[in-house]
Amino acid sequence: MMRFTSVLLTLFLFLLLHRGSFPKKATAATHPDIVDETCRRIADDDPNVNYTFCTQVLRSVSKSKRADLRGLAIISLKLAKANATHAKSRVKALLKEKLLSTYRKSCLQTCRELYSDAASSFRNSVKPIKSGRYADAKVYISSAVDAPGECEDSFQEGDITSPLTKVNYDLFQLAVIALAITSRLG
Repeated sequence: MMRFTSVLLTLFLFLLLHRGSFPKKATAATHPDIVDETCRRIADDDPNVNYTFCTQVLRSVSKSKRADLRGLAIISLKLAKANATHAKSRVKALLKEKLLSTYRKSCLQTCRELYSDAASSFRNSVKPIKSGRYADAKVYISSAVDAPGECEDSFQEGDITSPLTKVNYDLFQLAVIALAITSRLG
C-alpha cells in the first residue's frame, strides 16, 4: 500500500511540476474571437449576411465566447427560433387590433403561420447538427429562410405597409447566419 501511495504522490508531483510543458488542447476557449472570425467568413461568403448584426447577436449570448463552430450554429438556431416565436407573438398582438381590414388580417395570419413553421424548422435542425447530420439540418434551416420575405411580400402585394419589417429583417438575418454557419460545418 505504501508503494502505491508513493507512486501516486510521485505522479501527482510530476504533473504539478510539468503542467505548463504539455501542449494545451485546441478548443474554442483558446480561440479569442471565434465570433468575429466566423461572422467575417460567412459575411464574405454570403452577401445576405450582415457582419455587424452577426457579431452583435452572437456576442449577446455569453456561451458564444467558449463555443466551437458547431456551438455557434446551435446558438444561432436557438436565437432564430426565439425570434420566430417572438414574431409570432407580435402578430398575435397585432391581430387583436380593432378595425383591421380583411386583407391586413389575412397577411398577419399568413405571417403567423410562416413564423410558426420557421420556429419548428429551427427547432428541428438542432438535433441533426448535434449528431453531425449537417445536410439534414441545412434542409430544415433552408425551409425557414424564406419565411420573412414571404411575410413582407404578402403586405406589398396589397400595397400596404408591413408592421413587421424590422421583425422580418432580424429573422432573415438569423436564418441566413444559422444556415451559413451550418454550411461551414459540412
